[in-house]
Amino acid sequence: MRGWMLKCCAIIALSQLGCLMAQSQHSPTNANVAPSNSGAINVKCESRGLDNEMLHLLDVMPLFELSKPSVAQPIDMSADFPGMTLKYYDVVLPRALYLADTNAQGQPTKLKSNLVYGFAQHTHGVGALPNHTLLVVERPPVLKYRKSRIWVDVNHNLDLTDDPIQYYSPSSVPFSAGEVPTSESVINLDNQPWGVALQLGFFAGGELRSYQKLYGDAVNLVKGERNFAGVGNSFRQRRMTVLWGAAVHKQDTLYWGVKDVNLNGSYNDVGVDMVMVSNDKGLFNTANAWKIAKGQTILDWLGQGWSVGVSKTPVDLGKPAWELRLEPIARKKVKNSRSLLLGERIPKFKFCVIEGAYKPGKLKENPVHRRSIRRFKGKYTVLLVWNADDTMYLKDSSTYHAIARTLPDSVQMIMLNHGGSGRYVYGYNKRYETQMIHGFCSPLVTEKLKLQTMPQVFLLDPKQRLIDINMSPLELQNRINGTLR
Repeated sequence: MRGWMLKCCAIIALSQLGCLMAQSQHSPTNANVAPSNSGAINVKCESRGLDNEMLHLLDVMPLFELSKPSVAQPIDMSADFPGMTLKYYDVVLPRALYLADTNAQGQPTKLKSNLVYGFAQHTHGVGALPNHTLLVVERPPVLKYRKSRIWVDVNHNLDLTDDPIQYYSPSSVPFSAGEVPTSESVINLDNQPWGVALQLGFFAGGELRSYQKLYGDAVNLVKGERNFAGVGNSFRQRRMTVLWGAAVHKQDTLYWGVKDVNLNGSYNDVGVDMVMVSNDKGLFNTANAWKIAKGQTILDWLGQGWSVGVSKTPVDLGKPAWELRLEPIARKKVKNSRSLLLGERIPKFKFCVIEGAYKPGKLKENPVHRRSIRRFKGKYTVLLVWNADDTMYLKDSSTYHAIARTLPDSVQMIMLNHGGSGRYVYGYNKRYETQMIHGFCSPLVTEKLKLQTMPQVFLLDPKQRLIDINMSPLELQNRINGTLR
């Protein structure tokens, strides 16, 4: 009887083991999925964003009249000269760009009279124009007001009959605004998923009139036989070189991006492309960008070190996408950090503090005194660097005021203004009765604090070691009420 029971248990155990092995063989695996105890975060970058370089760049795509199935070479403002001989390229155009008239063989013979063409700078390495992509549009003045067709030579073979028709619609976001545009005003320059894309737009009426005149004069000087449509009827262009996604870490939402610096449609070129991080949705700054290193890229953001890997999701797992694998790392692994790291003691510096009434010109009553940050040891300290013109601070300022009025004796709040005058800061404190220690953030203090955003909040322990950076006002209030009282 006992032997029979042992045999039954053995059979059951072997059958369960076989099921587990079969499940492990047939279940899909994903190498980018982090183990539950690793702390890694996977971020898919599936939205297009902008960085400060592209936002501040003034770039025009000059458009020229297309009267026959032939285009002149792309204009090069740095190399072309008056009277130079132009090279022409034959192009194959779709039937929609021709009038209804045909020859004896039934082939269209005459193009429509409202066609223009231009070239987008794009290093693809294919065909007769390896550094440019051809675009053809009709009725450019109409594009300013309604949805229109655009033919883009995404195959780079100067044949527009085998390329998909793309559509352009004027964006509700003005081109000059520092915002991510709507997708309807963005076109693709190749067939790669998440390849090179271009935001198109036009100058508003009277916008940058002097620049338009200078650029138009320059084009007219070297256009040769080409018939220029004018700057007002030419595209403003902006390359959408950043892909981004969002991740939550310790209740903070961070926006991570990768930038295709060399415009080749790949976002993980070692030593060229960049990993970026921001607090603003879809908007990035190259000051907070790191070149992609071989293997893992080590960076730090607001006190936390990160190890970042960039990869492309395989096609067989769905739509291809660029993905970041983020893993928090200890501060000792970060070399040449760009921010103060958690656990470190804040560096020693002196700053000007406002004490008493502000009376300029009366030195004995001048309330501005230089104080060392070490003078404020012994209490938990909230150090807030702020600017009155910053929209994020304006949104949260009332909450900071309320926190300061109810601080326990174990906590103090120091406000360092960046960019304001002594009279303004004193008046601010008097008007809002903030109960804060007010001072100024000089360029030297900015450098020592390694600021990465504005406003920026530092929470220090009584020995002035860094506990946290840039917590939200709600998190700060909960921390004070929960552990610091």
